[in-house]
Amino acid sequence: MAGFVNVIWEWYASHKRTLPWRDLTIEDETQRAYRILVSEVMLQQTQVERVKVMYRTFLERFPTLSSLADASNRDVLLAWRGMGYNSRALRLRDAAKVIVERFDGVFPKEMDLLSSIKGVGPYTAAAIRNFAFNLPTPCIDTNIRRILHRTFVGPEERDGTWEKDDTYLLKLAEEALKIVCSGSGQEEPRWSPFDTPPCHSECSSRGTKCQAKNVSKSRHGGTQGDTAGGSMTPSVSRPPHDAANWHAALMDFGSLVQTKSNPRWHLCPLTRLGLMKATPKAWERRRSSFDGLRMTSGERRRSEPGREIAGKFVPNRIIRGRIIDELRDEEAGLRFDELGRRVCIDWSPRQHRAWLKGIVEKLKHEQMLRLSKRSYLLQT
Repeated sequence: MAGFVNVIWEWYASHKRTLPWRDLTIEDETQRAYRILVSEVMLQQTQVERVKVMYRTFLERFPTLSSLADASNRDVLLAWRGMGYNSRALRLRDAAKVIVERFDGVFPKEMDLLSSIKGVGPYTAAAIRNFAFNLPTPCIDTNIRRILHRTFVGPEERDGTWEKDDTYLLKLAEEALKIVCSGSGQEEPRWSPFDTPPCHSECSSRGTKCQAKNVSKSRHGGTQGDTAGGSMTPSVSRPPHDAANWHAALMDFGSLVQTKSNPRWHLCPLTRLGLMKATPKAWERRRSSFDGLRMTSGERRRSEPGREIAGKFVPNRIIRGRIIDELRDEEAGLRFDELGRRVCIDWSPRQHRAWLKGIVEKLKHEQMLRLSKRSYLLQT
């Protein structure tokens, strides 16, 4: 485990990504936490490159927690244009309202209080603690799960599932975080040519703020070889070894090296040093087995609501997004048949009315749409 921690630190020192929600220097803790919350909700189902653009645009429209809490459904949905999965926008606004109304506009720091906010699950609560408050909190997201499982257990199962569950992996995450906060394991020169700066001696993995000093040391000669498609920015100074950077390091490593579909084994230092149980051969063998189990279009129809449109299966979630997109630019709204013609090219009122009506009614129930004088509009 100590070797794993040091290898990740060493890789991160050269390949840390520059992202607008990282390394925030804002003194106001609630404002910091607000920006982390916005980024985490956006990143749930959207690629980083798109979020980088939308994150700045959204914060220009809603620069503070209170400005978002006061926003109407329509205003939030308009600002969410281009993101998809529009229900996330309303959940984000509702979370802001809870913090303003229940916590007097001050972000709580305790896991139980953060998790009690509707729309803030265990991972998001832990992310806020780690990234906004630098409070070491073990957590599991898709990247962390993939790295820990491949390193300490092995590759995914042939159907894409995992041999060990998140309860097991969370214990590994906690063990790694204890090493991060204690600074232990840094003496072994095989893993890193740098001295690993320890966290403050009072740092614990369950709540005390991590206060590692920022140690800046120049790289001797810069980065060599492939840098994962040019998407990693070599750092000129060594990032502090704290909870925020540790979790950022894992996420960068999972996003750029140990990816879901095409791991870059030739760039993986864990593989090169024999620290990862998932080998390229084992992973390829299981992936080949899984390829034969991939769902047919008919199976997808049974597993996710939707229908065939122009010979292609389109999930209902795509139609939901199209409906919101069409109504963003229609202040007077659209009548039902016109909405149908815009969101599906094979629109037939006789065949598709019941199907589309079900989608529209669900959007109304979720307070994204309203009906006024026989026209559908974004909810105010």
